[in-house]
Amino acid sequence: MIASRLWITSIFVLAVAVLSQPAAQERFDSPTAGIALQPPRGWRSATLAQVQANRQRVRLSDPELQAALATRSAMPLATFMKYPEPHAGLNPTVQVTLRPALDGSATRLLSSALSQMQRGFPNFRIVSPVHAADVGGWPGAHVRVSYTLKNAAGDSFDVLSRLWLVPRGPLMFLIGMSGTETGADVCEEEFAAVLASVEIRQ
Repeated sequence: MIASRLWITSIFVLAVAVLSQPAAQERFDSPTAGIALQPPRGWRSATLAQVQANRQRVRLSDPELQAALATRSAMPLATFMKYPEPHAGLNPTVQVTLRPALDGSATRLLSSALSQMQRGFPNFRIVSPVHAADVGGWPGAHVRVSYTLKNAAGDSFDVLSRLWLVPRGPLMFLIGMSGTETGADVCEEEFAAVLASVEIRQ
């Protein structure tokens, strides 16, 4: 249970304002991690320092999860955002994280994490239950959830997140894609294209 608390803070894409780099047009490819994907055209990449600063601005309902997010959560391999900052409102985001694998199937791990997620976010709701899903030719698990994300400035954002957990030997990939619940920034087409582009290598 403690292990779950440490990694659970990595699987939510925290789509709030952070400074971004120039538009990322090239395919993201990490030979060391063994994963590649194509970010949407015109989206920006964020540095690790910017991601960490962003996490420190997020306010969770659970104090223990809040502390873990800021101090013990794994940094992502890559983070891409739709808009350059500053941006008024929720900034749709794609994030990929690599973590040591835990015992259990992908569906079981993702399912067991949901109760803890509920403690961290107001209005947490499972939109599509956890189910088996292939990602880049590898078996994994997928869930869609919605929640309200709050930051230190007191702003609130209604978020729709799509989460995939993909074990690969002693490691597992956590892929998150988040946008608004309604409107142009739901980004269903963009996220579907990113998912279809994912390549995971041995």
